[in-house]
Amino acid sequence: MEHKAFLGYSKNPADVSQEILHASNVINKSGFAEAQTWEATPATGRLIIETVLRAIDDSTICLFDVTTLSQNVLFEVGYAFSQQKHLMLSVHKTPKSQHDWRSFDIFSTIGCIFYETGSELASKFMTGMAAASEKTLWDDVSQALDGYSRNSLFYVPTYHTSEAERNLRRMVGKERDLGTKVTIADPAEQGSAPLAWYVNAVYSSTATLLQMSAERHDRNRLHNARTAFIAGLARGLNRPLLIVVDEEYQGPVDYKDTLYTYHTKKKLSDKFKEWLGKAFDAWNRENAQAVQLEAPKVEIATELKELKFGDYVAENESDTLDEYFVETAEYEAVLRESSVVFVGRKGMGKSANMIRASQVLGDDRRNLVCLIRPTNYDLDGLVGVLQSIGGDGNQSFLVDSFWRFLLYSEIAITAVASAEKLPAGISSGTPIAHLRDYLAQNDISDDFSVRLEKVIDGALAELKEAPGNTIQKQRERIAQVLHGNIVGNLRRLLGESLRDRHRVALLVDNLDSAWTRSGQLQSQAVLLVGLLGAVSRIAEDFQKENNRLQSVNVTISVFLRSDIYDEVIREAREPDKINTKRIDWDQPDLLKRVMDERYLSARPSGTSPDELWQRFFCAEVDGTPTLDHIFATILPRPRDLVYFCKAAVQNAANARHSVVDESDIHEAEKLYSKFAVDALLVEYGSTIGHLEDVIYEFTGSEDILSRSTVLELISDGLDGGDNRAAEECLEGLLKISFLGIEVRDGEIWYPERADQLRKAKILARKTSRRGKREERYQIHPAYRNFLEVESSA
Repeated sequence: MEHKAFLGYSKNPADVSQEILHASNVINKSGFAEAQTWEATPATGRLIIETVLRAIDDSTICLFDVTTLSQNVLFEVGYAFSQQKHLMLSVHKTPKSQHDWRSFDIFSTIGCIFYETGSELASKFMTGMAAASEKTLWDDVSQALDGYSRNSLFYVPTYHTSEAERNLRRMVGKERDLGTKVTIADPAEQGSAPLAWYVNAVYSSTATLLQMSAERHDRNRLHNARTAFIAGLARGLNRPLLIVVDEEYQGPVDYKDTLYTYHTKKKLSDKFKEWLGKAFDAWNRENAQAVQLEAPKVEIATELKELKFGDYVAENESDTLDEYFVETAEYEAVLRESSVVFVGRKGMGKSANMIRASQVLGDDRRNLVCLIRPTNYDLDGLVGVLQSIGGDGNQSFLVDSFWRFLLYSEIAITAVASAEKLPAGISSGTPIAHLRDYLAQNDISDDFSVRLEKVIDGALAELKEAPGNTIQKQRERIAQVLHGNIVGNLRRLLGESLRDRHRVALLVDNLDSAWTRSGQLQSQAVLLVGLLGAVSRIAEDFQKENNRLQSVNVTISVFLRSDIYDEVIREAREPDKINTKRIDWDQPDLLKRVMDERYLSARPSGTSPDELWQRFFCAEVDGTPTLDHIFATILPRPRDLVYFCKAAVQNAANARHSVVDESDIHEAEKLYSKFAVDALLVEYGSTIGHLEDVIYEFTGSEDILSRSTVLELISDGLDGGDNRAAEECLEGLLKISFLGIEVRDGEIWYPERADQLRKAKILARKTSRRGKREERYQIHPAYRNFLEVESSA
């Protein structure tokens, strides 16, 4: 026989597995291939997974049925892919399975067979393989792999916040601080990355750390399916692999023995350190003997495959960001000596601004830079404290006390750590030595999240013990629990230790990671507006100077997601006193520079920025200049532009094109649109109820819709409900730019800010009255391809 095929599938549902067994018999009888199912592999006395992997190794073709998104099967897909096998995927055709496939679609470049019977599956499989080229999917994807990096870690967290995830993020963050190169596939930042991104992340990293989600959590099925594939890929590439799960997770058979169940923070920390240490030691031993994994052979003689644009998530490119960072007015505002709140949607460059500003400010040794990036901190715990005390005055007092303690202690910890890194260290009897000793005496941790947890536990215990106290007494006791006299003492010690510093810059980011939809939104807003108010008050406090206090130039910059800011600012008593800068990229020439600078960073001095578009991209797409076509398709954000261009170049390289042509652009549109929808659901799924169900109701519709049609689709997604719920959801879809609103005949706005939306709604209402018709809305082009929306143009 010409081929030897392995068939992987889930045993349930039984009717589907029976069809696959029938397909196996048809293939064997045809003489086209020798087909072996996983159930036919002898596993007596051995782990099932080892016999399955051996069968995959012995095959030339692998057919995997992914109808149920079985984690066992997807683990095997990842392994087979890494072993450069010819792959075909199949899905038993039902409305649900097709919906699941579209939702999961990181395998858009792998052929998928939709079938109803085993005979149909066998026929399509044999036809597909007869037409297949000698090249495998691995041959295509490997064209753009980066080198194998020393002491590097790839981490895939879950969609939800849990104790295990918070602790893992802290451990990973500490490793990054110690110099480990860390790549994080954060669903909140990453969205649905293309297959090539995940492959490169595993391939170029020394070790892979994965976290599975329990069934009770939202989107756990899609997350676990993607993570299972990555686990199989890491196994096939022989990368050290650790999969962390909680006690409720039921591990699939294929990799059950590689799972580590989370019980306590201490045990997880010990396991993580032991595992990562062994992984790095193994890498160092191999390279000490000059034994490195060979880079994949590159066979296409074109410069296109050499184009590198960096990562589209700033956190994963902090070590190279300086090479192509685009300086904007907002960035300059961070560098200036002022305290400010920077507001923008995800992908706008808030984190990039913070990272680059911290690098530039830190290069001046006269400055002290403090980065505060609390990862999935326990905001609900703080909200619980707020809701346990009486009166707005009490809440404001608690919030102010809370932020003062955390920010003052953060400055102190950073100051001591900075002094300890100096060649001379810290001399006894000096102001910085007194500060260090004071932190130790009061058990002030070096971890923001740990300090936060202590504050919460102490405040809750106090409120539980003395619930009947007067408001004044509650305030006194809360202040005592939070910090006693620590804030005052820290202010004095910091003045003595930092009086010669040119500037102390506090940069606060990642506060949106704990923002969730619940009945606690108002309390969450109170907490964050307290921080915004504290920005100016704390800076002013450090300006004071008297016989006890020394003046210190402290500035605080806070980076906050715009939709959260719009909710938070409603709680502010004097919003006009909060110095706010909006980050936007509404100028195409400025957005174009994002790609220009990334291209020029790897080119000789004097290269024209237009060379990228003239030399490597086709001139037009469907009669429109290529750049104009891209800008009309994507959301105007650096993240989206980088993602789109990387996808287009990857498609062209895989197809062995010399330039990115129209077909590559259209294929990138498919990948980008899926990414945009997935990112939208992750970013706003916790704040807009039933968002995923509502978004999918727009599938197959026209791009321009009347108000009544939109409300009808929303109601279907909400499974009925009253008109008020549908109206609120429509408002949410406008705020997140899924829908635009027609403000004049043929003119659509996608407002990014609350004031812009208010203005747009007034214009739309007047336009509909003049035209004696309903208000009209348009689905943003970024989402149309994935949702198969028909253009009315």
